[in-house]
Amino acid sequence: VFRAKAWRILYATRDFLGRPTLSSGMVVMSGYAPADPRQRRIVAWAHQTSGIARKCAPSQKSDGINSILGISDLVAGGYIVAASDYPGLGTDGQVGYLVGKGQANAVIDSVRAARQIPGVGGGNRYALWGYSQGGHAALFASLFDSSYAPELNLVGVAAVSPPTNLSLLMRTGLDSIEGHIFGSYIVGSWTKKYGISDAALTDPDVRPVIDKINLRCVNKTSDLLKILKQEKGLREKFLQRSPMDIPEWRTAVTLNSISSLSGRIPTIIFQGSSDTIVNPAVTSAIVQESCRYGATAKYVILPGAGHSGAAKASVTQAVNWITDRFAGRPAPSSCR
Repeated sequence: VFRAKAWRILYATRDFLGRPTLSSGMVVMSGYAPADPRQRRIVAWAHQTSGIARKCAPSQKSDGINSILGISDLVAGGYIVAASDYPGLGTDGQVGYLVGKGQANAVIDSVRAARQIPGVGGGNRYALWGYSQGGHAALFASLFDSSYAPELNLVGVAAVSPPTNLSLLMRTGLDSIEGHIFGSYIVGSWTKKYGISDAALTDPDVRPVIDKINLRCVNKTSDLLKILKQEKGLREKFLQRSPMDIPEWRTAVTLNSISSLSGRIPTIIFQGSSDTIVNPAVTSAIVQESCRYGATAKYVILPGAGHSGAAKASVTQAVNWITDRFAGRPAPSSCR
């Protein structure tokens, strides 16, 4: 039986430049949570790509709670779950799609917000868990959590199919149907967030199609089918040039790329071997590089899983790993 209470929330956070802004989101408190609020454990969930239009916020959907990966397992485990929409989804403004610092701030601040709800509270320990876009946000958050929220104690971060080295991924992952959709979201978001032009980047003939795609969400299969119809208007390669060939775009790509995992926080990465959006070779290289710098990182390859399949395939392992971190057990590592 699903025993929990849930709230939609609006809370204060900061954008990628540190300026005050707002984010919406959800908080779910398990009915099995410890009676003492100080003993309650919080998992900050960072959601996958849902779109970049305000209406695409998971918290605005009637079944928004079900968009949280492994929510039944987390409720059964007695957790409080804080799930940010990210600024611009559910609030005014433009979402910073794959803008690491802003989305990371919002994910951490969702924990602060959850602790302030009367009757919820919670201890100062929390874990980060994200999938795809959310994996990127969770990993980013683990790089500066102690300076941004020194009153909180991050016990571990789990990321499923996380984009890391965006320059490599934009070379290898944007030629598919899904890549066109995600690429459209990047163009639509970054031109507004960073005030940079896409004139030298995108083909003028396909810009109207990009604009239409950016009005669509991918919360449901029916939404995706509508987007796919529009995607046919994009050429096989809808970018005229590589973003790395244009200085202002290269700067934005570099700012939002992850070159190494945290050396302080135990990390687990799940990667589908058949992922055509997040290239497994790119993820493997990041883990190997992080190991050389002393990271405690467990790398789990999911045989045959694609980008979406990796989510369901990783739930049980991810929840068990998070539970072990709260229990203080030694974190496993693939680093030698």
